[in-house]
Amino acid sequence: MRFVLVAGAAAILFVTIGCGKTTSISGSVTFESKAVGNGSIVFQPADGQGPTAGAAISDGRYQVERLTPGKKIVQIIAVKKVNFAASNEEMERQAKENANRGDATGIVERADEIPTDAVGNNREIDVQPGKQTVDFDLKRKAGS
Repeated sequence: MRFVLVAGAAAILFVTIGCGKTTSISGSVTFESKAVGNGSIVFQPADGQGPTAGAAISDGRYQVERLTPGKKIVQIIAVKKVNFAASNEEMERQAKENANRGDATGIVERADEIPTDAVGNNREIDVQPGKQTVDFDLKRKAGS
């Protein structure tokens, strides 16, 4: 009986403590005013202490649950689908098309859609307890 009371008190304490210390955050992610199709968003503690949380970005939207409140550095990564050649002939055709667009390599198409130095990426935000919405509209760095 004593074990049941202790376990019950511990469960209530855990739920009470847990309710006040987490939050959920959602919003939209755009790059150059276009919705990011596929990628990820990561919230890292600004002071390096505590858990990191993140989620997938799909069709320009994200949602992160159970995020610990506090100052976070937000890193956004987006990738586009890269079609690989199925034959040598297709590889040659892709190389010519990419070279005509000014791609120095000719064959390999870049998969990263958002540069790491994009304006608005790696931004610090202050996450508050409860539900909140934060939108990210990233821009290419001037001169890039």
